[in-house]
Amino acid sequence: MTIKELKKAFKKNPLSVQLLSQEGDIYLCQVDGKYLLRNNDTSPAIFHSISEAKETLGHQIAPHLQLVFSGTYDEMFHPEDQTKP
Repeated sequence: MTIKELKKAFKKNPLSVQLLSQEGDIYLCQVDGKYLLRNNDTSPAIFHSISEAKETLGHQIAPHLQLVFSGTYDEMFHPEDQTKP
């Protein structure tokens, strides 16, 4: 799904939009738990900050973004939650 397609679909029916935090300053956007947001050339849409993602996605979608941190952060900050073999 491209950014243009997301904006069009979102106007008809608000979808779940998650901003996936990757290593460093890389954020990917997942739509409806299924689709990775892509550029027109089919490469993944990469954002380098939360503000950049909000600005690119626009004022209708930005308030609905859910930030999701990768599992590595959970392992670092909540080691007691990890099951031990």
